[in-house]
Amino acid sequence: MASREAMLVASMMAGAAFAQSRLGNVHAISHTLGGVFNIPHGIANAALLPFVMKFNLPACPDKMSDIAEALGCEVKGLPPMEAGAKAIEAVVQLNASLHIPSNIKELGVTLDVLPKLVEDSMRSGNVLINPRLTRSSDIRTIIENAYNGVL
Repeated sequence: MASREAMLVASMMAGAAFAQSRLGNVHAISHTLGGVFNIPHGIANAALLPFVMKFNLPACPDKMSDIAEALGCEVKGLPPMEAGAKAIEAVVQLNASLHIPSNIKELGVTLDVLPKLVEDSMRSGNVLINPRLTRSSDIRTIIENAYNGVL
């Protein structure tokens, strides 16, 4: 019961955070992957996160630097882009420690439906509030990079 209670509290806290911060490309793409490939939403989010962070880094290096610091990275004195890149590295390491696949191919994703994945992801309102302006070609690249595990 204590574990269930803790999960309920964590879920509520996540919902409160979403209400304040909004979502972005990670959720837009993960909703699509879940719908097409029946991948659990949290796993899809975690697997996609480093790839979307890499895409977003040029648009918000200061925020990414703050994330790196919050994740315990040493960023003092680093330029924001370099410090922000450390956040991506930290998420990759966290995912590995949790046995989250380093690519979406391991989750059963195939690229034979790539046009559908791009189209469905672009229909999400989450794309509109992503920190970096996102076009269909960007979603395509993010999915291909996540499939191939290329950061």
